[in-house]
Amino acid sequence: MSRWSFELIDLSRTIASETAEGLFGDIGNPDFARVDVEYLADWSNANGSVARFSIFDHAATHMDAPYHTNEDGVTLEHVDISRLIGEAVVLDLYKGDVDYGYTPEDLESAEPGVEEGDIVLIYSGFKEVERPTDRMRQTYLTVQAAEWLVDRGVRAVGCEPAGIEHLPEGYLVHRWYQKDTPNPPSWPAHRVLLGNDVYIVEGLTNLERIRGRRVRFAALPLKLPGLTGCPVRAVAWIDA
Repeated sequence: MSRWSFELIDLSRTIASETAEGLFGDIGNPDFARVDVEYLADWSNANGSVARFSIFDHAATHMDAPYHTNEDGVTLEHVDISRLIGEAVVLDLYKGDVDYGYTPEDLESAEPGVEEGDIVLIYSGFKEVERPTDRMRQTYLTVQAAEWLVDRGVRAVGCEPAGIEHLPEGYLVHRWYQKDTPNPPSWPAHRVLLGNDVYIVEGLTNLERIRGRRVRFAALPLKLPGLTGCPVRAVAWIDA
């Protein structure tokens, strides 16, 4: 039996306050950045170490469960993890450090082409902000682009920003997630994707190493009941 030889590429960001500050900029919420680790025992007072941690369920590189934006969607423990591992196409959709909404035409013209059953990863060249007070710029999916992906039968879609929709507009203009804001249902592209079991992976990094290629991909969450999302250890691998 021959040994499987491959190059493994880590596509995950570190779960840390600094990561949240870089991803969200001035729209950040203290809860997004909070990472609490409490050592219950350590080598200073015991013969081993164990810790308890608490984090935002959409911290760093993470996946969205359907319940995140769809009231009738499943929570984390019920997601179909087979949709988060398999062949992925990495679309090179670099537009510069700008706010830009991808259209179906953008997705249609990208190479390699999207095929049924693909996991679609979008390389945009996203840059974290330098200071937590800076306004973040990002590319995002329009509703029409989300519908295009659903129609093509993809299993999941991943992006580099912390959201696959325009976060400053959602938080600061529409004020989605504000309990006192009587808005219509929030995050429409999320609702299209997650309502059709196209899972979303956000906060990816290192996609420049594999842009314009087909790779194997995995981004598996923990099995924690009731959550709306979960950090993942996202990786790609290429046969050597």
